[in-house]
Amino acid sequence: MASYNSKKFDIYGSVKSIIYQQAKIISQFLDERKCGDIAKLHPMDPFEFSEYKINLKKEGKINSTEQSLIVILNSHDILSFNEYLKWITQNTDFKGDFPEEHELQILADKETDIFLVELQKKHPLIYLNISIEDRPAGQFVIKLFQNKCPKTCKWFYSFFSSNSRISYNGVKFERMVHNGWIQSGEFQQDGIRIIDSIPIENFVIKHSTRGIVSICNLGPPCPTGNSSPFMIQFKENPFFNKKYVAFGKLVLGDSLLDQIEKIPTKYERPINEIRITNAGIWQSYNQANKPPEYQEFIDEVKPEVLDKWFIKTNESMKYTKHYEEQLEEQRKLKNQQSNNDEEESLIIEYL
Repeated sequence: MASYNSKKFDIYGSVKSIIYQQAKIISQFLDERKCGDIAKLHPMDPFEFSEYKINLKKEGKINSTEQSLIVILNSHDILSFNEYLKWITQNTDFKGDFPEEHELQILADKETDIFLVELQKKHPLIYLNISIEDRPAGQFVIKLFQNKCPKTCKWFYSFFSSNSRISYNGVKFERMVHNGWIQSGEFQQDGIRIIDSIPIENFVIKHSTRGIVSICNLGPPCPTGNSSPFMIQFKENPFFNKKYVAFGKLVLGDSLLDQIEKIPTKYERPINEIRITNAGIWQSYNQANKPPEYQEFIDEVKPEVLDKWFIKTNESMKYTKHYEEQLEEQRKLKNQQSNNDEEESLIIEYL
């Protein structure tokens, strides 16, 4: 037997993956054998794990981000799961016997539920059930950074309450930019769009990775207000950082986002209809674990940082020169065109 004191494995993986469950079984085996703190698990959501691998690749520590599990030996050497399993079977009496795949999937689902229950104690969680061409496609779960954008998060979260007068139920994703983002539409009620808005809060959270959720602004003539459509990023989009308020991040729905990204578009509109069929506050499978009440949070962003961001906001969203005059000219032309159309219709009716 090798000396356990000289070995320490840190294991990073997506909590919903089967291979992570296999690593957890090994860890439990080592605990039962009283092998000490030889294997430490670091569960992550799939988006967090993907970002972690991208950073390791940037640092030159791994060559590919395709690995399903990251095992770090003695805080230095990075092993594959097979290399880790080989060491365990050679140096312990572990036989490498794992449950069947469907049983591992059940374990993964339970583990994911527990993971989200703990996460929900720190961040509000909301869900979006998605259909593609009227067929159920999967679910997005979003965590809100209420400690960074408390006003925006509280406003957004209110639309997922069961007693909200308006919601995202039935709203389509109307715009998609490949290698960029996907964007939802406005609220709808009886087929009529409803505009609900909130002032821009800050730009503290960056569009730094896949899965970041940000709110669309109203644009001219109100460039400092946000509206109800939101965007989910397919990748890092730094040019959004001073334009749109990022306030959340996907924690589940990686395979669904992959599926959506493959849908062809025409004029930045998905060819296949992508719709939110149901939206609400995330609830554990275990009905005893009720979602905590939404609480007011003190903004963790220092006032001087917010002042700096608001200065940048105002600078980056000023109207163009003579914008008001140009807008007024456009309104006059539109009214004139409308009057001409009305006159023509009356003439036609008279004839």
